[in-house]
Order: sequence, then structure tokens, then C-alpha cells
Amino acid sequence: MKKLLVIFSMILFFSCSSDDDAGDVVTTKFEKIKTILPQGEWIVSNFYDNGDQTIDFESFIFTFKTDGTVFGQNDLFTENGTWEYSTTAVDGEQLLLQFQGTVPFDRIIGVWDIISLTPEKVELSIGNVDNQNVKLLIFTQI
Repeated sequence: MKKLLVIFSMILFFSCSSDDDAGDVVTTKFEKIKTILPQGEWIVSNFYDNGDQTIDFESFIFTFKTDGTVFGQNDLFTENGTWEYSTTAVDGEQLLLQFQGTVPFDRIIGVWDIISLTPEKVELSIGNVDNQNVKLLIFTQI
């Protein structure tokens, strides 16, 4: 019986590996976006899509809720949507924005790469810098 226990222990010991390889590292540099966005109201201070399109959002105030909902509203109407932070080793840290598709909100629907984050400003981008097909979206807290 002792031999069996020793053999079993040795098998366990040698089958366990010391994997010091970092492998697919998932960074969470911008994870605080989950607590920053729900604090207060935000405006689009810059929206670039084949040129400066910020004026399309100048009257809207965005409110991000902790339950993953977001509202963009002005004096005329409110657009309901959802937001979600995600991070993967392949894609990095991203913010998913979904809206019903009403103009101009249809232009900011998508999976945005998080470029930078402060308590007052969130900078996002979609696209490929190499082929100059980039959208830039900046929210500033009011």
C-alpha cells in the first residue's frame, strides 16, 4: 500500500508542470472604465469619421449606468443603448456600444478600442491606422 502511495505521489509530482510562461496575457489597464463612465454625464467632445463629425452629437448628453445601459438624450428625444467593457489577449481592451440605430447613433455602434482613460475623458477608436480608415470618439465628462 505504501508503494502505491509513493508511486501515486510521484506521478502527481512529475505530471504537474511549472508553467512560468505568461502565455496570452490579458491586460486591464482601462478596467476602471466600468466605474468611471457611470459617474456623471458625458458629451461627445470629438467624433472623427472621414472628417470631423462632432457637430452631429453636440446637443446630446450621455448617461452610462452600472447595469450596462446608456442613454443619449437632447431636448427632442432619447436614444437607448447598452455598453460593455471587455478585454482579451488578442483584441486588447474594448468598449462595446450598441444603440437602436437612429441617426446619428448608428455611427457610433461598434466595438471600440480604448485608447486612453481619465476620470474626465474617454478616448476610443475603431479601424486601421495604416489604411487611414479610423473613427475616433472622445467622451468628456460635464
